[in-house]
Amino acid sequence: MSLRNKLFADGIYTFVFRIGNMAVAALLSILTARVLGPHGRGLYALPLVAFAVASAGYAGLNNATSYFMLREAAGRSVIRAALLAAAAFVVVGIPVAVFVAYTTHAPWAAVAAIAALPSPAILAIFYGYQIGIDRVRMNTTYALAGTLVTLACMLVAFATIGRTAAAAVTAWVIASDIFAAGALVWLVRHSRQLPAGEISTTRFLAYAARVGAVFLISLLNYRADVYIVAAFTSTAELGMYTLAVTAAEMLLAATQVTAVVSSPKIGGMESSQGAAELAARCVRHNVLIALATCGLLSVLAPIAIRILYGTAFLPMIPAFRLLLLGVFALSLGSPMSTYFTIRLGKPQIPMLLAGLSAGICIAVALALVRRYGLVGAALGSTLGYVIGQGAAIIVFMRIARIGFARILIPRWSDVTAYAYASNALLRRWRRAT
Repeated sequence: MSLRNKLFADGIYTFVFRIGNMAVAALLSILTARVLGPHGRGLYALPLVAFAVASAGYAGLNNATSYFMLREAAGRSVIRAALLAAAAFVVVGIPVAVFVAYTTHAPWAAVAAIAALPSPAILAIFYGYQIGIDRVRMNTTYALAGTLVTLACMLVAFATIGRTAAAAVTAWVIASDIFAAGALVWLVRHSRQLPAGEISTTRFLAYAARVGAVFLISLLNYRADVYIVAAFTSTAELGMYTLAVTAAEMLLAATQVTAVVSSPKIGGMESSQGAAELAARCVRHNVLIALATCGLLSVLAPIAIRILYGTAFLPMIPAFRLLLLGVFALSLGSPMSTYFTIRLGKPQIPMLLAGLSAGICIAVALALVRRYGLVGAALGSTLGYVIGQGAAIIVFMRIARIGFARILIPRWSDVTAYAYASNALLRRWRRAT
């Protein structure tokens, strides 16, 4: 199969499963919103906020695993180094979770956040390993399974413990840890098939920490607005805002497909220019996908929120629409970030760009959230996304020597590629059957 056909085959598979994952995640959001209401969902969100900040840097384990497997053929030795680095990440995350819980006036939330901390570290290694062995479909399949496990645990908890925020938090922690344990068992068993390789834990940890710093700063952009809302508004407003953020960012599941399926190719290509061209093509595809999804959701927002979440959540509509603009901008960045980190091995570039974006988000949200509430937080987040991704495009243009139009303006060949790949897959399926 040609590279283009393989990418589209993986892309279609990943897209379908991510849409499925997005649908199950939407059911989970609807369930918690309907059962708990704005105030209860705000209580449920508090440990998730502490957890998200404490585990933000864990994504560095993902990229480090992929990098050393793709660029340095580290073999199974990367798993030992990754797991030791993960333990260090978890230890560092514990005091962070405690600090965030106390500053959001919910010290009880630290217990749940700490209990769930090992799971994202293990899953980051698992997902990075799948990229390293070019099995991108496994990531999508496992992610969908994880969301289904969480939904099942939530239903059981509501039926047995009660319809409370405590039941929802308990279900979330149990589902996270069960899911990560399964990933760890599979990871250890499968990695035995690889050559031994050689990579020092210190070197792995240093690279993972550098990339983790990028994601930590990115999280300040992605979640600083939620943190500020948690600190300066009511629990009910936090419940509505976290739901708006979750609903808007679900759309990233579709646009992240291009980065997921192209990561092994961008990281493994011999030609840097070819890798840059592939990253630019992925950005153009994200423009098409994000325009369609964000535009449709913005129009349907009042009807969808009323039907799915109930009238109690209607005040979140203006913030949700603002966040959709930010998500459109954010959707363009993942292929370029893959090029900077996995291809060039320069995570400091997205780190600086994320720092710019986070600074804008925090400054604007702090200035506006007390007066304008959810809209002020959403505006800060959106401005951070737009300016940060604009700067990322400029940097990518200069390093990759690719013009603006080749990055952002879709071509007719981009549109027809979907039909071409679909026909190729259909012919293969007919031959196979």
